[in-house]
Amino acid sequence: MASDETLELVIDSVAQGGDGVGRHDGLVVFARGGLPGERVRVRLFERRPGYARGRVDAVLAPSAERVAPRLADGDHAPWQHIAYPAQLRLKETIVREQLAKLAGLHEPPLAPIIAAPHPWGYRNSAHLHVDGQHIGYYAAGSRTVVDLPEDPLLLPVLNQALAGLRRVLVPGLLASVTLRASVAFGYALAVLQPTPAASALDLVLLAEAWRARVPALAGVLVTGRDWQGAVSGVAQLCDELCGIVFALSPESFFQVNLPQAERMVELAHEALAPQPGTRLLDLYAGVGTFALPLAAAGAELVAVEEHGTAVADGEHSAALNQIGRARFVHSAVERALPGLAGPFDGILLDPPRRGCHPAVLEELARLAAPRIVYVSCHPGILGRDLGPLLASGYRLARVQPIDLFPQTPHIETVVTLDL
Repeated sequence: MASDETLELVIDSVAQGGDGVGRHDGLVVFARGGLPGERVRVRLFERRPGYARGRVDAVLAPSAERVAPRLADGDHAPWQHIAYPAQLRLKETIVREQLAKLAGLHEPPLAPIIAAPHPWGYRNSAHLHVDGQHIGYYAAGSRTVVDLPEDPLLLPVLNQALAGLRRVLVPGLLASVTLRASVAFGYALAVLQPTPAASALDLVLLAEAWRARVPALAGVLVTGRDWQGAVSGVAQLCDELCGIVFALSPESFFQVNLPQAERMVELAHEALAPQPGTRLLDLYAGVGTFALPLAAAGAELVAVEEHGTAVADGEHSAALNQIGRARFVHSAVERALPGLAGPFDGILLDPPRRGCHPAVLEELARLAAPRIVYVSCHPGILGRDLGPLLASGYRLARVQPIDLFPQTPHIETVVTLDL
């Protein structure tokens, strides 16, 4: 139900999704842009029985932890108004609260969050929408493209590519563009989604003009049409993580914050202690971000992934790095697990945001590996999934939050469970 009323209230906490939370005459109000301790005026855009949602319209008494945002219209960086040390503290609090609420863990072994070395300029990819001459992200809750001349979350090479695109863009040709960067090798790749009006010649001319302006733009590809493929330059991105060179198709997922991704792989290495003779299982393996470094350390590794392009990339990267102990299984995890025989010395799982299929949690109990490392991108879903694992006899040994996404409320957590 739409609403346009305003309320004044004090923010007393922060919700899982990053909004400030306050109360007004018994009504719980989720206030986008509010900080604990602040008195604010909130303009509501939704009101339901018992709760409402809105955006901070004015800060009447600011928190000492409020800072000036870098972007006037930065819905993709919804925590940019919060000083970075406060962002870290709030993320730790959210993890603690979600584990208590959803897993009944009121005193979890929660380690201090690992801060990002670069709170700005860390993202190696971006998916931007195009509307005429406007290039940017959708405004929150809408399909209106907010023009973004520069994004301070992106690596410099991607901002160079974005600036170059603005100089050559012909309105009406593109619906969206995905930019990706190689941190190790310093170049960028672009994937265009054309509009129905665009011809192959239009896109070739656009790509060539764009690359002429941006020398670091090594390739431009097109998706969504029968003539999908490279229209100019290279068609593959190579990057390096923990000493492994990954050869990536443009559509394959790779972590957007490489220094923090390396730290996650190190945490998995510490927990699973890979060495010759160790047998490990990697579920939701993707391109082998965890699997290949673990196998390179000597472990025999079975990696399960349902997306065929990611499997192909993982196998290619394994061959490129002469890693012979990693075997990829192309299947949904819930379908593959019943056919996998143990024993495994350890299991790593890095599920998507929706978490694990219930059948996966049942199979993990059956396999009974002595150690599980669960990499989570959603504390609430993590709390939900831990319930069945704890009920099957696992004990929570460590909860390690790590900040992969500064200036946003997104939280990555690496959890170690022992049987």
